[in-house]
Amino acid sequence: MKTKQNVLIALATIFILAMTVSSCTKDFEEINTNPVDPENASIDGIMAGVQYFEFAEPRFLTWRGNLIYSSQFANQFSYNAEGSWFGGDAYVNNQGWTDAIFNASYQKVSLNARNLLGTYNDLGDANGAAVAQIMMSWFYQKMTDIYGNIPYSEVIGDELILENPQPKYDNQKDIYMGILTNLKAQMDAIGSSTQVIQGAEGDFLYQGDPQKWKTFANTLRLRMAIRARDAFIQSGDQAFVDGVINDCLSNALIDESNQALVSKSESALILSFLDGGFEDIYHGFGGLGSKWVFSDRYMGLLNDNNDPRREQMAEASTTGMYEGTAISQRGVIPRDDLAIPSVKIIGTSTTDVASVVPTQVFTAGESYFLQAEAALLGYSGNAQSLYELGIRASMNFWGVEGSDIDDFIRDEAIATLSGTPEQQLESVWNQRWLALLMNGYEAWSLVRRTDLIPTLTDNDVFFVSAPNNGRVPRRLQYSTGELVANEANVQQAIEDQGPDQMTTNLWWDIQ
Repeated sequence: MKTKQNVLIALATIFILAMTVSSCTKDFEEINTNPVDPENASIDGIMAGVQYFEFAEPRFLTWRGNLIYSSQFANQFSYNAEGSWFGGDAYVNNQGWTDAIFNASYQKVSLNARNLLGTYNDLGDANGAAVAQIMMSWFYQKMTDIYGNIPYSEVIGDELILENPQPKYDNQKDIYMGILTNLKAQMDAIGSSTQVIQGAEGDFLYQGDPQKWKTFANTLRLRMAIRARDAFIQSGDQAFVDGVINDCLSNALIDESNQALVSKSESALILSFLDGGFEDIYHGFGGLGSKWVFSDRYMGLLNDNNDPRREQMAEASTTGMYEGTAISQRGVIPRDDLAIPSVKIIGTSTTDVASVVPTQVFTAGESYFLQAEAALLGYSGNAQSLYELGIRASMNFWGVEGSDIDDFIRDEAIATLSGTPEQQLESVWNQRWLALLMNGYEAWSLVRRTDLIPTLTDNDVFFVSAPNNGRVPRRLQYSTGELVANEANVQQAIEDQGPDQMTTNLWWDIQ
């Protein structure tokens, strides 16, 4: 990870832009000058600022988007413990949190990513421009998988000030096809070049290495194609999606030598909440209200299969047990009976973060599990070998000893794919779900597509409340700010996609 000074440069850059332009979808007609002069702004700082808000997320976003919402929707972490501020129905909408995810993420990243791309174009740095567009693609994949239809085609250029201050909302299928096509174009643009991009000091993932970014782009294509495969087939585009998957498998994919990870700062920032968020959320507030625990499903899978990741991820309860608590259960569980996150997740304080694992942008474990799923679906590759590689990569990430990994793969039935094709796919999905801990956004997308999490039906035990009625939410509702500032386009998106409710399925969510 780069120095604290580089992170602060990034934050200064991002805050200047954020204060100068409040939104990517409003007030542009009142602005007559470019708020950032690319000749004077540091490309390192612009790059680092985009990566900070896009990949690391500050506490404000992590808490609302990654923890309270998506990690609970995915049934990984739970706030259903004594003393928590967020017990009760975990599937209910809180419009303030929903607005925060859009207003503090979509708008800032969209604006600053365009500035980054424009700067690279002005500098004549073709590899840098390709990397900027790859980063854009990752971000818009994340955001469309949260909301569904979003502004895309009119906000992905290099113009800092949009000609149209009220961009249209593209449908999700078009967004997916657009991203998949653009990623391939950026891979082709990089080609065999090894010319390090300008601004490499601000590239926390790959230090400006274009070949690693090319591999990242290809793995992102595989993630998206696997996720949307059934929807593409249903819409008559099987040849397209098959071509994408086959092409992905014929090119380099992420492995343990080129994982996309963002480490903590080498030393804590003066304002610790600016550096990611998990440790500050857990330790930075008085009492128990902000402190989360594990879900019963997550601890259950670890416990039932003698999984050596358990001791790396969790700390036993005061009674020496590794137990979790159900999502949306009526009545809170005594905290002393529950496992809590380990220091690898929360550190020991808001400033002692040396033990914390990096933020997962794209890991080798996820890459291998995607390849294993592709093999089970009839594409190239040995599903069992790839499945084992995924387990090993995830356990390596969490610091499990090699001998313990070997024992797990040799002795535990879950480490061998068996049963019907559907059962084998479910095994891959469950291991990918375990490996995605702390990446709630991707875990939530996975459980929506696969229906890994059953609908709650017992209203005496759980909150089976309208509108979700015990079903994992399918999306977040649109920002109230957008409903005012870009009303006509948001209303068109609702007409095209379905009611602006958490129960409305996204285009790829067809199961």
